[in-house]
Order: sequence, then structure tokens, then C-alpha cells
Amino acid sequence: MIPIRALVVDDEEHARRSVRALLDAQPRWQVVGECDSATALHEALVQTAVDVVFLDIRLPDSDGMTAARVLRDSARSPLIVFTTAFEHHAVDAFEVQAIDYLLKPFDDARFQTAPSRAEQALSAANQRADGRYRQRLVIRSIGRVQFVEVALIDWLEASGNYVEIHAGQESFLHRERMRVLEAQLDPAEFVRIHRSIIVNRAAIAEIRPIAAGDHAVLLRGGQRLRLSRSYRSAFEVLERTR
Repeated sequence: MIPIRALVVDDEEHARRSVRALLDAQPRWQVVGECDSATALHEALVQTAVDVVFLDIRLPDSDGMTAARVLRDSARSPLIVFTTAFEHHAVDAFEVQAIDYLLKPFDDARFQTAPSRAEQALSAANQRADGRYRQRLVIRSIGRVQFVEVALIDWLEASGNYVEIHAGQESFLHRERMRVLEAQLDPAEFVRIHRSIIVNRAAIAEIRPIAAGDHAVLLRGGQRLRLSRSYRSAFEVLERTR
């Protein structure tokens, strides 16, 4: 079994040693290095292939959130697990697609969730031909932050500068332009049926002809959506590949 390669980044030696000890106890994991700064982190990534970075937010030459954004946009893009004593960065952590946020001091039981989530994420990535598409969306509203798994979304509808996201019995209003969000969704899973509507292919139950040569898309949840003639060709491809 190929080991999962981890890099531990913290300016405190005892914190690095603690995370290393916990990872050494994991049968699939291998700690390939330790870093005490953002500069050392970037130098290490040039020399060593890494799957997961355990990253402190407070570093002497930068901050972990800035480093995470750089990693997210890099070609190699390792998974990020934050290890920090500061609770108020949690929302930002999910926005940079961190897979976990360990608040110091954490016990062994809480730590175990991080390697487990990383293993699941790596497994899912290995099953995809292209790993650049979003797996989770962060929905922010007044006094509330929600996380929506992309696979659970049935359909999306543009509403000005927002997108209405429908997942099962729930709906969310996400501040994003439809064209921007569409670029983050896997086209093998999501298809546009109207200039303002995108649907999850897995949610489609039937394509039904209606008056004057138009069609409607019926979803498994009972919703009936209009299929625009200008997007009919996308469904001709869809019907051949279902």
C-alpha cells in the first residue's frame, strides 16, 4: 500500500513532535518532513511530494491561511489540515478547502478524524479523472455558515449576483455568479438546461416533450424545469451517454 505523505508545519517544536507522533501511529501515514515557517514549507514542497500538510496558522514569516491559499492554487495542491489555537479562522479554513480544523489543545480522539477525512478525500480524488472541481460549497448568510456537499445538489438557478442552490428539501442562496460557479462544477455531473438553470445529471428522472417542440426536465424529487431549445444539444449528448 502506497503511504500517505505528510508534512508538519508549526513554529513550535513540541507541537510538531506531537503531530508527528500521532501520525506515526497511523499505519498508512509517513511524515516526510517538518517545517517551522512558511518559507521552509514552500522549499520542502519543491523537493518532496506531499499529500497532506498539517499547518499552523501563526507562523513567524507569514500566516498559515496565506500559505494555504498558495497551496490551493498550486499545481500539486496537497490537502490542508489546520492545527491552531485560534478558533476564529475556521470559516476561512473551509473557504480554502481545508479538510479539517484542529483546535489546540486537541486530544488523540479528535485528531483521528483528520487522517480519516484525508484518506477519504484522497480516495475520492483518485477515482476522478480531474480533481479540480469543487466537492463542497460554503454558504454564508447573516449569523450562519453552512457547508453543502456538491454531490447532494439537485439543481441551481441564477438570481442576479446570487445562485439559488436546491439540495433535497433544502434551498440555499449563494453569493456567486452562475458562470463562476459553473466553472467549478464537474461537467460530467452537471449540465446547463437553460441560461439560468443547471441540473445534476444524477437527479434527472425524465425528459418530457411539451407543446410546440419544447421539453421539460423532470427531477427525481418531482421538480419540473424548462429545457431551453438552445441547450437541447447538450441533452442529446446526455441521452447518448446515460
